[in-house]
Amino acid sequence: MSTAWFGAQARSGTSYLSKVCQRLLPLLVLALCAWVSCQAQPGGSSLPIPSRTATIYVQVSLPDGRPAAGALVTLSPRTGASRNGFANDAGRLEFPGMSEGQYILSATSPYDSNLISDQVEMNPSRTSNGNLTVQLLLHDRSDSTKRPKPGVIRAGESEQRIPKEARKAFTEGLKFKGNNEPLKALESFTRALDLYHEYYQAFSERGDLHISKRELERAAADFESALKINPHYGPALRGSGYCKLEKKEFAQAIELFEKSVSDDPNNANTHLLLGIANLELDRREPAREALQKALSFDTQPVPRAHIYLANLYARERQFLRAADELHKYIEVDPVTADAAGMREIEAKWRAQAAAP
Repeated sequence: MSTAWFGAQARSGTSYLSKVCQRLLPLLVLALCAWVSCQAQPGGSSLPIPSRTATIYVQVSLPDGRPAAGALVTLSPRTGASRNGFANDAGRLEFPGMSEGQYILSATSPYDSNLISDQVEMNPSRTSNGNLTVQLLLHDRSDSTKRPKPGVIRAGESEQRIPKEARKAFTEGLKFKGNNEPLKALESFTRALDLYHEYYQAFSERGDLHISKRELERAAADFESALKINPHYGPALRGSGYCKLEKKEFAQAIELFEKSVSDDPNNANTHLLLGIANLELDRREPAREALQKALSFDTQPVPRAHIYLANLYARERQFLRAADELHKYIEVDPVTADAAGMREIEAKWRAQAAAP
């Protein structure tokens, strides 16, 4: 990220922060896969490390891939009482403030008692920041595939007839992914695709795994395959956009992120990536809007957006606002390895803001 637009007195600080942003970008991976989360690991510090709690994000889908609106989700810890919640119209809900440990998730449909999910075990403590995204797929209790109910069905979804063994392999892949076992997850998603070649959800999940291994060409191919089957699938659009972003094809990345936002407007990470892509092209207003939108989701923390907003304000020589944004990021994780350097940048910017 160029620093030519910074003032001469701010060059050292913004150059450092730009390098931090470049170093962080590969960590901004999609579909909120917890094991590729962009939260920093605590570094050495004399500051006390607070006990961590987890937010478990859940996406529930019908057998044809559509969101399971109103699905009843049960979260059961190894000890203690279970928690229940209903998915929203997009098939999503979250369980914030969960203590670390082993949990079991399951879902049922209140509209069709025959539709249930398999149980998925997960442990947020195995992720880098404690937050975890889990996908639950409803299926018939007898494991027979039902035709989708009448309604608005996008291209590709109405033709899905997922065989029992393919669905089982896909569910196992999600379980392995949630348990931070990427090799087993990759094998399961590949097996699901061998059994059902039109399984675009499996292509997208496998693409996410390739991204976590920095295999961008393979990831891009999987997302492309998913979008050939269902061009409106939000996670695949986001994944494909991320691959374009890494290749510095920023205009194409923006187009894909915008399509993903249209399909899935409540994903904070997509807005963050959209903001980054716009910032790379110095499209400041779209970048500002996307980054601020990313920070508006209280249940989906993306504190890295503060760093990119700080860079944006520094481009505009609004050094006080840049310092304030950087301070917000430091407050989220004061023991991060970059905190010391960022505090120096914050101090320089505050000094420049106060200078006559």
